[in-house]
Amino acid sequence: MLKNNKGFSLIELFAMILISTVIIYPLMQSLVRNITINSRLNDRRSATNIADGTLYTLDKLNFLDLQSLVDAANTNNDYYIELNLDECNTLASTADQAVCTQLFNSVWNNLSLTSSEYRVFIYNYNLPQSYIDGLTVNANLPTDVQNEIGLITANANSNTTLLRVTVWIEYYQDPVYTLILSGMIFDE
Repeated sequence: MLKNNKGFSLIELFAMILISTVIIYPLMQSLVRNITINSRLNDRRSATNIADGTLYTLDKLNFLDLQSLVDAANTNNDYYIELNLDECNTLASTADQAVCTQLFNSVWNNLSLTSSEYRVFIYNYNLPQSYIDGLTVNANLPTDVQNEIGLITANANSNTTLLRVTVWIEYYQDPVYTLILSGMIFDE
């Protein structure tokens, strides 16, 4: 009897599929994991650029207006002001309001943030210990910001030409990743 050897048998085909699956599956898992990590790192890079741009932009706003808002918050025992898209209208100058609105409406490398994901906190540079204690337990502040404020050394100096700015950004939700960048703005 003559055998026909013109193709693969069904067993050979199944063996080839099984071997290919065993080799390709881990590679695909690795590829998906790398794409996720790359996306998260891109969002972090964008969040860092946003925070850096925020500090630069806030330095261009009218310092005396910001200082008066912080002073009003201090008399109300809040000790800080929060700027976000919803709070831009609290600035006195319409030019400052426009700059603030443009800052919070910006989209950076396809990263668009809401008012709850992108928050800016402004408070006095020289804080007495009572202000620091009040801020570190303030439930309206994210825990990361409370911890950042807790690192401040109390200072009773009444220098009013400096303000601290803490930019808090939640750039990834599952799991939650945040970025904090602090800086100073001063009266020139």
